[in-house]
Amino acid sequence: AYKVSGGLHGVGISVVNALSATLELTIKKNGKKYFQSYQYGTPDAPLAAIADSHETGTSVYFKPCSDIFAITEYSYQQISSRLRELAFLNAGIRIDLTDERTDQKESFYFDGGIRTFVTYLNQNKTSVNPEVFSFETLKNDITVSCALQWQDGYQENVYCFTNNIKQKDGGTHLSGFRSSLTRSINKHIESSEKKGKFTPVQGEDIREGLTAVISVKMFEPKFHHKPKINLSRVRFNPLFKI
Repeated sequence: AYKVSGGLHGVGISVVNALSATLELTIKKNGKKYFQSYQYGTPDAPLAAIADSHETGTSVYFKPCSDIFAITEYSYQQISSRLRELAFLNAGIRIDLTDERTDQKESFYFDGGIRTFVTYLNQNKTSVNPEVFSFETLKNDITVSCALQWQDGYQENVYCFTNNIKQKDGGTHLSGFRSSLTRSINKHIESSEKKGKFTPVQGEDIREGLTAVISVKMFEPKFHHKPKINLSRVRFNPLFKI
C-alpha cells in the first residue's frame, strides 16, 4: 500500500488527530470491528474490539477544533474536485461523496483513467485530434502514464502528478515530456519531408493548444516545492507546542 505513497513523513493522521476536538476510528478486519476515539490527540480508551464483522475497511471521523482554526467549514467543491482527480488517476476505483449538510451526492468512477481525464478537461473545447493519445509503461519499478489531445485554443495545459499528488510547478517528468514530444514530432516531420528541406519546429509551437496529463508512480519521490502557509488563517492554541 505504501509502495507509491504520496505521504512522505507518516504524520498525516497524527497531525489531524492533534488538531481535532474529536477523532474516531472504526476498523473492520480479521472478523472483528474495532473502535477507538480521541480528543485533541489523546485516546479516550485503548483500541477495542466491539463486535464481529465479516467486512473490511476503515472509517475516520474528525471534527477540527474551532479554537485552533478560524475556518472549520469545508468546501464541497474543493473536496469533489480532488476526489474526481483521484478517480481519474486510479482507473477502476469508485469514490462516493455525500455532503450530509445538503444531501448532495456524487459518485466518481472512470474506467478510462487519465484518457478520460483529458476528455473531461477538453469537454467544452473543439479538439483537433478526436481520439486522445495515451500510453502507460513500467520501467525500474516506476509507472509512467500519459494522455494528450490538442484543441483549437492557444494555451498549453499540462497537468503533472506524482503518486497522485499534483505538481503545479511541474518537475523532471514535465521537462522530459516536453523534450520528448518536441524530438518525436520533429523526427516524424524529418522522415516525411524530402531530404534537405527539413526545418525543426519549436517546442512552444508544438504544445500550442495541448491538453495533457502526466502521472508518475514511484517509490520514495523527492518533492522540492515549498508550500506557502498563511498563518493569518490559523489561531494556535497554547495547548500545543510547535
